Amino acid sequence: MKKDTWINHPTKKQLLLVIITWFIGSSLLVLSVTDLFTESFFQKEYIMMYFILIGSSYTTFKVFVNYRKNLLA
Repeated sequence: MKKDTWINHPTKKQLLLVIITWFIGSSLLVLSVTDLFTESFFQKEYIMMYFILIGSSYTTFKVFVNYRKNLLA
């Protein structure tokens, strides 16, 4: 049985909040890791940051897909 959480049944306000938070958080993470783009982002020492970005992007995409699915249902 699936729980009715905000990830499974997001409202438009929640979707916008997740997208804005994801964009700002990802941007700040990349900016802090690269010292405002003075060094390359693609380095072996930043592998943990890659996983964080991939995980947050996946979650944001999943919330968007669930919003669209609930909108059409």
